[in-house]
Amino acid sequence: MAGNHTHKYLLAQEKIKQAVDLLNIDDRLPGERVLAKDLGISYMTVRKAIENLVEEGVLYKVPKKGCYVADPKLKRKKTIGYFLDSSIEEGVTSPYYSLIFDALEKQAAKQGNALIYFSESNEGDLSSETLKVIEKLDGVIMSCFPRIESIVHKIKEQVPVVCIDNRSLDESVPSLTLDNFTAVVDSINYFLSLGHKRIGFITGLDDSDVGRNRLAGYISALKSHGLDEDEGLIYKGDYSFETGKRGANYFMSMKTSPTAIMCANDTMAIGSIKEICRKGLSVPNDISVIGFDDISVSSHIMPALTTISVPVQEIAKQAIEMLTRLLDGEEPENRHLTLPCQLVLRESCAENDNGNTATSNLAG
Repeated sequence: MAGNHTHKYLLAQEKIKQAVDLLNIDDRLPGERVLAKDLGISYMTVRKAIENLVEEGVLYKVPKKGCYVADPKLKRKKTIGYFLDSSIEEGVTSPYYSLIFDALEKQAAKQGNALIYFSESNEGDLSSETLKVIEKLDGVIMSCFPRIESIVHKIKEQVPVVCIDNRSLDESVPSLTLDNFTAVVDSINYFLSLGHKRIGFITGLDDSDVGRNRLAGYISALKSHGLDEDEGLIYKGDYSFETGKRGANYFMSMKTSPTAIMCANDTMAIGSIKEICRKGLSVPNDISVIGFDDISVSSHIMPALTTISVPVQEIAKQAIEMLTRLLDGEEPENRHLTLPCQLVLRESCAENDNGNTATSNLAG
């Protein structure tokens, strides 16, 4: 008997939904007794069906006034997760990813949704704690890296996923990436326009397209100007401040030091500037420096850092829109988007008036 009653109010729910659609009801519903008569269903079954539809957010009640159709724009608040690999130094508090998280959080809030940060320390697997977090989420935006590809798939099995930073190997997962290659080409071209021909590059990690494409842009720009790649001018970095210092020290110790240094992120660029100044050289008069990301501090240091500005707000807007469409059962307008970046000129670059080497040679 209980099973039959359950079946009836589920049918009633569907009939009420159909009546709302067919009759274009967008305001107050007829009374429960009127609905029961019109639909040929008992009053108590209609009441139970309406209670369920209120819980689902399809309807809402106003005391002593009746039951109303919920505004489609005011759907149930969704909880979106932002996943960042635990191997990222400083995690979501890092200069770059704090910008990303803040922009995503504000964009989600505009739609009445919440954003929470979570990570995973188990390599290639999801802990029970992480699974409990995912159970509470409607969808996830992930900073994707090849090393966590298995995590991408495991989360995708639970909820819709959108990747940023890098594309997933699974082409069905929507992604939002940057045109890292062109951004670095533009930076090297700027150095060359200032008369720099011996240009050092402190790379990012080569375990993803982000790092590889930034290095490829550096090499391509040099070759397009007839300059051969010099492996001695490429220092392997890891996006850290200390790597920036070590990279600058390496370049300054060369017999013929570069007059310009391109860094794969701002944190390394700031580390480079500090080390250059500590050694008694001037930025930009002796060595020019360009970074990548345009983190908050970049415009406040002395000299203010010339850098590549990442469209953080657009990343957040597009990623939230992609995920929203997935949650609504729709396809994103573009499954894979690549956004351009912009070179921002500040004070850390100058024309090379001293030939092809830095003013002070610190080798030996």
